[in-house]
Amino acid sequence: MPGMHEDEYTIIEDVEAQGGPGGGHHHMVDYQSQELVSTLWSRYLAMARDGLASSSASPALRRVSYSLDNEAFGGDALQRGIRMIGRSRRACTFAAGLWHADDGRMVHTAEMVTVFVEPGKGSVPIPDDFWAAVEKIEGHAIPIAERAG
Repeated sequence: MPGMHEDEYTIIEDVEAQGGPGGGHHHMVDYQSQELVSTLWSRYLAMARDGLASSSASPALRRVSYSLDNEAFGGDALQRGIRMIGRSRRACTFAAGLWHADDGRMVHTAEMVTVFVEPGKGSVPIPDDFWAAVEKIEGHAIPIAERAG
């Protein structure tokens, strides 16, 4: 069922599971699946920032929530995906996943809340040029969420 998650993620890549301690066809441990998802987050940010003017504000993870749904073993063909699911003035949230390429069984999902920080100021509003690049990647506008209450 390749392509099973195409409607869920904007960017999808093929990857290979790394085995646990000692390599080989061992069980992939949690930090390895988290790394596969986190490096895709980094690639997305680099893609969005490519060609933008230099800025003193840098993206940083504020909070990450991981869910491990199935296991994978070293050498398994996997796919990973990511998309932006929402934003406020100062934070944006990515959804990411890692799944078996052959049957679409989800191995790992994540929600990654990202902020921009500036030295001496802390969290700052998301830069407009960065957000324009994100909307171009996503192919649609993502409005700022209204605060409840």
